[in-house]
Amino acid sequence: MLLFPIGSTAQQDSHFSQGVFNQGYINPGSYGIGDDDLFCATIANRIQTTNLDGSPTTTVLNVNGPLNFINSGISISVFNDKIGYLKAPGFNLGYSYIFALSTGRLGIGVSLGMINSKYDSKDWRLPDGTTGDILLPTGDVDATTFDAGLGIYYTDNKFFAGVSCSHINRAAMTKASEKTTFGRTFYIMAGYRYTFGFTDNYELRPSVQVNTDFGVGKYTMNAHLFLQKKYWVGLSYRYEEAMIFNIGLELIKNLKIGYSYDYFTTEIEKYGGGAHEILVNYRFSISTEKRNNQRKSIRYL
Repeated sequence: MLLFPIGSTAQQDSHFSQGVFNQGYINPGSYGIGDDDLFCATIANRIQTTNLDGSPTTTVLNVNGPLNFINSGISISVFNDKIGYLKAPGFNLGYSYIFALSTGRLGIGVSLGMINSKYDSKDWRLPDGTTGDILLPTGDVDATTFDAGLGIYYTDNKFFAGVSCSHINRAAMTKASEKTTFGRTFYIMAGYRYTFGFTDNYELRPSVQVNTDFGVGKYTMNAHLFLQKKYWVGLSYRYEEAMIFNIGLELIKNLKIGYSYDYFTTEIEKYGGGAHEILVNYRFSISTEKRNNQRKSIRYL
């Protein structure tokens, strides 16, 4: 083993199967770029390999919307990622500037925030007699570091595409002498909206998403079918990893809920089970116009 070392890689950033419905979380350029001038609040929760102890659990809340009077978008995200002994809650604030093009809209954005990474050692199970290893702290490891991301996003009536990078500053995960950092992760997403039917009440939305830190890459192909923009079903394939089934509906006006299930095509499906993901999306307006206070009572004439 000493003569023939084997390198291994692993996913670091959390991954969502319904990422196409929550692009504000991964791409700062998409803040406020929608054509309906509404703010969008999205909360997503993902539980992966539910049959294994310490299975990855990720929760994220993102709220973003337009500031039309300065051609901009703003965002706030709060998230918590738990994998085994590691807990990584954090938040970020974001800003994007939106350019009106002849064919569509282009957003360029940045997100700035903090991540707190903590290794809880009270439940560590170490081999008997393990001593003197500097990579195995005797107490909890806790570090809060600055984090930043960049993104660019384009959309028109039919097509959308974006490229973004998280952890662009490679934030440190610990304060120990042997530092571990959050690796830069690049996200590429593109899709097309194709409407059909007698009154264009059907929409087929194929899309692709690539996530990579140049150590591990995830390549996902999606196809979602919408009916009257209120109901949808979807089927996705993540290369050499999972088949994904997705359904959703609009409960009331501007309030939507979606569910997806990942069936892993690797051996882990036999032992860890699949992944469950729930997403709730609510769109609302924030009016900055002054109200016209009119009174009809003769007392005010």
